[in-house]
Order: sequence, then C-alpha cells, then structure tokens
Amino acid sequence: MSSVPFRSGFAAILGRPNAGKSTLVNALVGAKVSIVSAKPQTTRDRIRGIVSHEGYQLVLIDTPGIIEPRDRLNEALMESVRESLAGTDVALHLMDSGEPAALTPAELAVVQRLPCPRLIVPTKIDARRGFDAAEWASGAGLGAHEGLFPVSAVTGEGLDALLAACVDRLPEEAALFDPDDLTDRDLRFLAAEAIREKVFEMTGQELPYATAVRVEEWRDGEGGKTYIGATVYIERESQKGMIIGQGGRMIREIGAAARRDIEEISGASVFLDLRVKVRKNWRRRDADLKMFGYQPPRAGGRPK
Repeated sequence: MSSVPFRSGFAAILGRPNAGKSTLVNALVGAKVSIVSAKPQTTRDRIRGIVSHEGYQLVLIDTPGIIEPRDRLNEALMESVRESLAGTDVALHLMDSGEPAALTPAELAVVQRLPCPRLIVPTKIDARRGFDAAEWASGAGLGAHEGLFPVSAVTGEGLDALLAACVDRLPEEAALFDPDDLTDRDLRFLAAEAIREKVFEMTGQELPYATAVRVEEWRDGEGGKTYIGATVYIERESQKGMIIGQGGRMIREIGAAARRDIEEISGASVFLDLRVKVRKNWRRRDADLKMFGYQPPRAGGRPK
C-alpha cells in the first residue's frame, strides 16, 4: 500500500474564446469529452472531464470563453463561468501564446474574484518555435498567479508539468467519481453536443451562434440500432434553409457526421433523426434559455 496520500479535487479551465480550453481538457482526459471548433465560443456548458490515476483524481471543468456579454445567452454563459469557481481548488487560465500577454476587462473581472491559486497556461506553443514564456509574460501585468505552464495540447509538450502542478494543489481526499468515468455528462448531452459541433463546423458566418440542439427522444435496441430524435433550433425562418440545405443536403451531412461521433461515444449503432425548428429570438428569452438548460442571471445579473 502506498504511503503517499490520495488527492482529488477540481480545476477550472478559464480563458478567452479559442484559447484552447476544450482541446486541453480532451488531451488531459485522453478522450473527446468536450466539443471543439475553429469558431470562438463553441463551449456553452460547464463540462467536467475526469482524469483518474493511482494516486489522484483531477476533475477538469471546461467553461465558456470569457467575453463581455451582449445578450441573455452570453450573460448566462458568464454566470456559468463564475459559478464554476465555487469549490474549485485551482484555476488554469489559458492564453493563446500567439497573442499579447494581457488581460481583457472581462478576464480581469473574473481573475479578481478567484478563490483559489491561478496557473497561467500559454497554449498552442507548437505553433511558436522557440517560445519563451518568461519573455512573453514580462511586464504584462497578468495579476497574481503561481507560475507559467506553457503547453501544446497537440504534441503533449508541457502537459505532464501542468498536471503535476494541479495535483500538488489538490486536497487529500477520496475520489469523487468512479475511476472509469471520463465525464459526468450523460449520453443524451454528449449526443446533442456532437450535433451542435457539426453545425459549427459545417455552417458559416453567424448561423452557428443562433442554433441550439435538444435530444427529444432516445430508444434503445430497435432493429439493432439506437433511435435518437433530435431538434436543431434556430431563431429565424430565413435560417431554416441554411441548415437544411438544397434538397436537404446540409442537414443530411450534419446528421451523418454527428452519427459517426455518437456511435463512437456510445459504442452502439445509431439511427439519428434530425429536425429543424424555429424558436424566435431564443437567445434573448429567459424561458427559452432555461428550456435549453442555461440559467440566466437575475436582472442586473452580475455579482457585486
């Protein structure tokens, strides 16, 4: 029996849109538990990725990108970021190494309220030959932190050092989840996210931001397949044709790509039945946001 105490706890993954948060979570977990896209603000929900080891369990909380909110949906996302910090043992603040080492006002507001140690994580260093973290951070006014941990989620460079730094800051506690779990999310949620990821990848301009996905029906074992009925919601009638495509081509391509990912996640053969519906201005309506699982802040929302 090892004399080294077991550690477990939570690490919040913070940063601007497209800083590489979801990619880092997937790399550390060793499996795809959070969707990724080249488009910013892909992550809308807090997603927990679980890293289990003989001596520790680290629960990574992937959060939406930190922005200045412009509608009720983004206000709800920023509220989710703030709520993620409660009970967190360490915060990983991701910053793109190809951008200046400076905090936006929205980032500063979050950083100033952190209840735990903060590690600064310059990302995508595989694209910056000879990257010098100390030089990058020099004189940048990054606020209080406990070290720079440059990483590449693509090559794996720096991941072991970052993981060790996180574990060092966890309390001595028993595991919080079964060691075989990779995430706390169920298959319905992961299926909806797989569909939304394909909408982000395959449609252009602002359309992905006006979409939400709900799995309405899930039936196992029909004809050897799992039947999944899901709806892609949009805000305007004029957007319907862009999602469906000429002769239904776009929605079929989205469905085929999402089905392959869902089958890999679930380990089952899947029949995916996609529908498209209009829910006018859903991003601005609190009742609709709650229907899609978001919790908008109270009027005047931001904590003082």
